[in-house]
Amino acid sequence: MTDTMYNPKRWPFVSHFQGTDLIIEHIEKFVCPTITSNQLLGGQPFVFKHDQRPRAVFLVAEKIYNTRSTLPVLAKRLFEDRLGFQTTVLHAADGIHEIKGMAQAVSKADLVVVSVRRRALPKKDLDALKAHLAAGKPLIGLRTASHAFDARGSGPKGHAEWPEFDAIVLGGHYHNHHASGPTTKITARRIAHPILTGIDKTFTSKGSLYMTSPLAKGTTELLSGSIPGKKAEPIAWTNQFGKARIFYTSLGHADDFKQPAFWQLMENAVRWTSQMKNAVAARP
Repeated sequence: MTDTMYNPKRWPFVSHFQGTDLIIEHIEKFVCPTITSNQLLGGQPFVFKHDQRPRAVFLVAEKIYNTRSTLPVLAKRLFEDRLGFQTTVLHAADGIHEIKGMAQAVSKADLVVVSVRRRALPKKDLDALKAHLAAGKPLIGLRTASHAFDARGSGPKGHAEWPEFDAIVLGGHYHNHHASGPTTKITARRIAHPILTGIDKTFTSKGSLYMTSPLAKGTTELLSGSIPGKKAEPIAWTNQFGKARIFYTSLGHADDFKQPAFWQLMENAVRWTSQMKNAVAARP
């Protein structure tokens, strides 16, 4: 299909598979904006059968930091265009304790990115996430992921919570956050770690500083944050959950996405968690 539309050896220099994605996206936006490929295929999005790109699934269910808008941009520009992933971004509407399509998407994912806040989900969805981790597959958590599945009993009857997710999977200890207002100064630890490659030694964030200490045994703190008059708190770290590589950062405020340091941090985290050895993911 893509060879009939443009020369893959010229700009935008993408694989046949990503080229197919771009063509379908164009058709869905500008030719048939009232129907999408998954509606034509019985609920399944169009995927070329020989597409072997790694799959990243984004779970987005929070309102405060507007990751519904920021994460699709990250998925497209970083994961797809720069790193060669195939991405799926799933949203839950405000106040809804369900992310449509989660179980099916996560079951096929090579990497899961979580930006969820206090949701109780259908058991099959959390089971799919637990199976993903049990298989040794990586996960990246952003900001509210520290309390992603701790709905404090507010979820619908029959839905499941996972309040231990922060402690046992992420390796964190979220228990509150400081007031909004003060600018958080972020400092990189003086350690050699791939995720810190190319990261400024100090930068700032407008997001409120999360209280996340003490971290679990076995974690590796990478960044710390401080505001005037308060003790420093871990901002980013890695953990190992079984054989699964885990990265978490309490960054994720809308303004963080404007910072080159944040984009570099995320790229490095994807490479480390996914154990990418090449400049981009494998493209057949």
